[in-house]
Amino acid sequence: MEKTVGKCFRAKNENYIDTVRILGSPYTYKVVGGVPEKDAMLQVVDFTENFLLVVVDNSLFESDVNFIVNR
Repeated sequence: MEKTVGKCFRAKNENYIDTVRILGSPYTYKVVGGVPEKDAMLQVVDFTENFLLVVVDNSLFESDVNFIVNR
């Protein structure tokens, strides 16, 4: 999970807990900062045994080198 810290992606929905595929592996994430909205930019800031911990950071863009396409 260490390789996911710093990665960012767009939220698919307004859920605080959901899944994302990063570098081919599925992860469950939990929003711990901000209010998630559909298409809000989320950034991985830490992880636990069960979750990637993410915050809402709409100052990031798809052109960021750490952007992951979340489909």
